[in-house]
Amino acid sequence: MIVSHKHRFIFLKTNKTAGTSVEIALSKFCGPDDIITAISVEDERTRRELGYRGQQNHTLSFPRHLFSSWKGWLLAGGHLYNHMSAREARSVLGKQIWDSYYKFCIERNPWDRVVSLYYWRCQQEPRPSIAEFLDSGVPKALKRNGYGVYTINDQIA
Repeated sequence: MIVSHKHRFIFLKTNKTAGTSVEIALSKFCGPDDIITAISVEDERTRRELGYRGQQNHTLSFPRHLFSSWKGWLLAGGHLYNHMSAREARSVLGKQIWDSYYKFCIERNPWDRVVSLYYWRCQQEPRPSIAEFLDSGVPKALKRNGYGVYTINDQIA
């Protein structure tokens, strides 16, 4: 997740949608007060090699003035993280920031997402058929993971 106070946007990161690549690209445009959540060591290395800003300002030690809700901050465990839901982000950032910043995420064609998850989850042989995978209920997690990131009370945030 990225919160750019400089450009007044909030990027909510969904799963299996090239979110890390988008986050790396966006970090190039971030300023010193912007919030950039941590990504994997390998991806941070890529970001550093490109000369972009790395993770910053996402822990409890970050200056209080950029967060309007201590309660939300503490409920989030004292840090912002990359797949944080809209509800959690709104709670931490407060109404003024949440309502006035442009919010966006990347969503992917649902079928492409399921196929990607199938190949990611079923790397070892014997691999179940795609029909067996669909019947297993595993793809239902995709709705919870992506949908829950960018909705609050079943409404797009």
